[in-house]
Amino acid sequence: MCFIAAGGDPLLITQRLRCATLVFFLALPLGIPAVAEEVPPTTFQTRTLYAPGHFGNSYEVMGQFEMREVLEEARFWGFNEYGDWFDTIDCADPFSDKHYNLAGALWDRKKENFQSAQELGLNCILIITPNHVFLDQIHPDWEATKSNRIFGQLVCPSIPKGRAIILQNYRNLFEDLNREGVRLSALSFAPYDYGGCACSKCSPWILTFANLCREIHGIAEEFHPEIEARFIGWWWSDEEHRLFAEWANVWANGWVKSLALHIPYGKTGVSEVPLPDGCERHAFVHIGYGDASWDRDIYGHLGPVCAGTRIEETLLTLEQQEVTGWMAYSEGVFDDVNKALIGGMSASSHHDSDEVLRSYSQRYFKADTTASEAWADWLQSMGHPFETHLPDSRKIFSRLTQEDSATNWRLNQWDYKIRMLEINRAIEETQGWTDGDTKQALEYWKTKEEMQRRAWGLGPQRHVLGNRFKKPSWFGDWVKHRGIADEKSK
Repeated sequence: MCFIAAGGDPLLITQRLRCATLVFFLALPLGIPAVAEEVPPTTFQTRTLYAPGHFGNSYEVMGQFEMREVLEEARFWGFNEYGDWFDTIDCADPFSDKHYNLAGALWDRKKENFQSAQELGLNCILIITPNHVFLDQIHPDWEATKSNRIFGQLVCPSIPKGRAIILQNYRNLFEDLNREGVRLSALSFAPYDYGGCACSKCSPWILTFANLCREIHGIAEEFHPEIEARFIGWWWSDEEHRLFAEWANVWANGWVKSLALHIPYGKTGVSEVPLPDGCERHAFVHIGYGDASWDRDIYGHLGPVCAGTRIEETLLTLEQQEVTGWMAYSEGVFDDVNKALIGGMSASSHHDSDEVLRSYSQRYFKADTTASEAWADWLQSMGHPFETHLPDSRKIFSRLTQEDSATNWRLNQWDYKIRMLEINRAIEETQGWTDGDTKQALEYWKTKEEMQRRAWGLGPQRHVLGNRFKKPSWFGDWVKHRGIADEKSK
């Protein structure tokens, strides 16, 4: 089963809106649901799906029409912006290479996705980590100095050759987007992951980064007039926030439109840090894990995730902190439920997470009113998967799937997750490592592979999405028993 073929059956679903208007949405016959009616204004005016296509994740491998369906569903749930990042890792410069390489194919796909988003009425946002360049542009004479937070294919912007490479790269991107009819609404700049330079000329990096971003933004304005300058606070220190705000107030007053502040794992609010004058307080919300910050259950390593309680509490906290927008960070379709949660509760279409989950099961699982209530309870329990009673959870899931006629990737992914949880628990409860554990471990990896291939249509997973990262608790015993070196454990 491929991703696109698995979902989007025609259905009629009713949502209760806070404005007391009853709105009906009828899905289109080819698996592409109808676009939702615009919802009333809310606290969160800016609701961005940040879906970077990289690392072999869903957004990198999906075709044009698969991604369009993702964007249509995001808009249905209340998103009004789509953001992507051209992660250049392992990619040669597509504007200089005569061959149609990986970078060229990825960039063409991103342009198609921006075009789809634009046609659907979503604002297009390009995320930028300025000095992260193409693989064939690195040279010892202008390579950046690395440190604990600074890694990637980086050049030093304080060296003229390095800066020239950076500026030309973005001129190429902005001009090409303009040529293809894509109109960017904003650039969102991030200094780290990947990005940065720790040399003495670039210190403090946050100010070198700020000046570089202003120069890049000026180039963008040549091709995309009225484009906003926004910033992402991922990994910033308190001191960097202070320096940045002071710099902006003196040298770029009113230029910074918003800053999406980092919410640490397990937290539900942003830090109180100084912002530049006129800068709106936004939030960078990680939707790639459940209610609890389990290191093993993130980025889809243990299947789909649900964070009903965490996302609801986060939105309530952000309202109290007078946050006016958020950027939901997503690494694949495994967080599909969380997209519905953050979008549905932010766009005034649902009062709480239970209501979102009931609507979700009606839309995708064809659940009736009674079954949708059971589905909401069951999905909420998956926010703490290691604490749930698996035999009961399996029994409820089996009953609900027998009652419902829908069969699609959104439903099947949860079957895989329960199976992986069952195998994981069986291995963890064994005293010592046995032959039975070896058999179970092989079944665990087989189930994970089937989930990635059949439910999500993925290929080779890289970086934090690969099996070397976020490993099960028994991984060390597994590799030791097999006599295989685990390089990440050395």
